[in-house]
Amino acid sequence: MISKSTLTGFLALSFIMANVSSFTQKPLTLKECISYSLSNNSNIKIANYNVDISQKKITEQIGNYLPQINVAGEINDYLKLTTQLMPAEMMGGTPGTYVTVKFGSKYSVSGGAQVTQKIFDPTYLYGIKSAKINKDISVLSQLQTIELTAYNVSLIYYRTLVIQMQVNVLKSTLKASEQSLKSIELKHKNGMAKKIEVDKVRVSYNNTKSQLTQAELSHLQSLNMLKYHMGMPVDSSMVLADTTLNASKYLSANDTVRKFQMENVIDYQLKNANILSMMVDGKAKTAAFMPVLSFYGNYNYNAMQQEFNFFDADNDWYPSSVIGLKLAIPIFDGFQRNSRAAQAQLNIKVAKENLVHTEQSIKVDISNYENQYINALDNINREKENLDLAESVFENTQLEYQQGTSSTLDLIQSESAYMVAQNTYFNKLLDLYIARLELEKAKGNLMKFINS
Repeated sequence: MISKSTLTGFLALSFIMANVSSFTQKPLTLKECISYSLSNNSNIKIANYNVDISQKKITEQIGNYLPQINVAGEINDYLKLTTQLMPAEMMGGTPGTYVTVKFGSKYSVSGGAQVTQKIFDPTYLYGIKSAKINKDISVLSQLQTIELTAYNVSLIYYRTLVIQMQVNVLKSTLKASEQSLKSIELKHKNGMAKKIEVDKVRVSYNNTKSQLTQAELSHLQSLNMLKYHMGMPVDSSMVLADTTLNASKYLSANDTVRKFQMENVIDYQLKNANILSMMVDGKAKTAAFMPVLSFYGNYNYNAMQQEFNFFDADNDWYPSSVIGLKLAIPIFDGFQRNSRAAQAQLNIKVAKENLVHTEQSIKVDISNYENQYINALDNINREKENLDLAESVFENTQLEYQQGTSSTLDLIQSESAYMVAQNTYFNKLLDLYIARLELEKAKGNLMKFINS
């Protein structure tokens, strides 16, 4: 049921890691972050436990068809024995009168073993099949949880990386702005610049500094969110191994071409597995009309005494045993079995309609995400060109300002335009990576894409 390509994609990232402290001492790549989450994310742990539970349920169902052996024992102390009336003439008394007689012993002990074995009960066999299908569903849910965790980790990893790139650029811009501020202050001191020019440059410097502070805070918050999805303690130190995102490998729309198979999408596989489960349940409901044949055997010992001395060697114990076959044939139950069987068939129809709806939804998502990705490719090309132009203008304006051929206003405007171009480019770069993640996730190829 679970496709080989799906399992291959997930198992590719499931390598064994060292302990947490040694793992977090070095900068982490995206693959390492995802690998860490496979062992530490709480949702994945719960999914793993659910797989183990489903395996135990299979064993439980198989156990229903194995011999059932029970041992039971009983000790009775009759505080008051049962009293009955007997005709007196049976004991030599006056005819027509009665005497009271107590029957039984004060103490009785019994013990024995019972064995039962189902010989024919189709509902139990379908129970085993249903448990195995539920195990497959648990495994698919486990893979779905892994995929969602990998998606979240990747998305936040890229976002953190983009924010770090913004921080680095803002630091560089702030350094250049600080130099410009010192230069204009020196000119003002020497009477070569007006105070309003100093104020303009200082405002620009303060704005850049505020943006840097906010970006550093956002970077810290994004790192904490990444730790959360990885299952890493929030107070752990963490550094990303990557320092930049490279859009060049995505600059061709042909990169989106990847064979798409509906069977690779886990949600589609889950819906299919659900249909199989309901079909088995329907067969089990139909099997309830069939007879059930069982074997049973009992072996018991009984002892009765007026004194509690059952363990004396001279006391007698009375054995009894029986074996037999039990046949139960369902005849009429008020049409309950008919109703349950009809409900099972209707549930199958509902599940099949859900499968059709899911298939169409997946195709729509893939189409939308492909368009979104192609649009992101177009945007990144345009914004990269704008960023290069804005950077060139800013650098030339700085040089002209130092040479005295450019005004303070020109410098501030070029710096502002450069920062806007930076933010726009970084946002579009993040959009590109997110669009690709969503596209691969919709196609069921996310784990292969991350591992490539």
